Amino acid sequence: MTAAVLSRRKDPKGLRLIDPRRDMWAIADLIESAFPLDFDPAGRRMVREMRAYGRAGVVGYWLGRIFLPPAAFPLGYVWEQDGAVVGSASLLRVDRYPERWVLANVAVKAEYRRQGIARELTKASVDLAKQRKAKELFLQVDSSNQGPQILYASMGFHPLVTRSNWVRSAKRSMVVDGQIGLARERREQEWKSQLSLAERLHPEGLVWPYPLTSTLYRHRWMQQIFSTQMNKHWVWVEDDQLMGSLSARSRVYNRKLRFILVVDPEMRGIIERPLLTKGLSALADTQREILLDYPVGLADQDLETLGFTARRTLTWMSKEL
Repeated sequence: MTAAVLSRRKDPKGLRLIDPRRDMWAIADLIESAFPLDFDPAGRRMVREMRAYGRAGVVGYWLGRIFLPPAAFPLGYVWEQDGAVVGSASLLRVDRYPERWVLANVAVKAEYRRQGIARELTKASVDLAKQRKAKELFLQVDSSNQGPQILYASMGFHPLVTRSNWVRSAKRSMVVDGQIGLARERREQEWKSQLSLAERLHPEGLVWPYPLTSTLYRHRWMQQIFSTQMNKHWVWVEDDQLMGSLSARSRVYNRKLRFILVVDPEMRGIIERPLLTKGLSALADTQREILLDYPVGLADQDLETLGFTARRTLTWMSKEL
């Protein structure tokens, strides 16, 4: 028995809850090594800051609480082995939807994979979500990576939608040719219709990477004056029904734009190109890289014609709890 105890002390192994005060930098290193292609500049910056604050100990933890977003301090678990954190899984509650949670960043160091660690981290996270009164758990996984998809399917997750990540180079001209049809700039009072359409088409409560809240579409005059966030919107309205919308968001100091394209299923494959043409033309004086997530196969040819390139494809999966 004594030998076994000494062995455990020398080689700690197993699951425990995340402690941000001691784990933040280790989780940042693990996420960055496991998902090197997943992050936009904001995500990479958050990981760098998590590492820096985490290595500053308790003082860094409290500074991080002030300056870092809530995603830097998730619930969840780590797996310790050989005296180090070799796996992690994070749980985040979706804003405005307290019964919906997202399982994110299930990561295991390469040399420790195929030992059941990811399964244990996922199982524990599902149990913790249940304890927190979650009724549905969401995650996204690289569509080309069959291993995790098989794992999650075996644990009761089923696919919802597959979306491609598209990128348009800043070197391309924003001026594009094409018909814009009924695409026009959104009127302020139409934000409710925008939100309603997005809520119907995004059951996970996210239009990645943004939580699906009213502030995504509604901008009060005080926010417009003092905000450092650029927000522009274009819509397609037929018979007084908003059938699609395109939004452009970016920090004023950021060289990248995020497009959010939401289209009613009846109009998919028809109005994406006019909306994008309208938005690109309206931003003709802005030379920035553009990022866009959109369901795979719905407007691929139009996006390619307009200068977008598919970077990777992710599948959203969900599990009812």
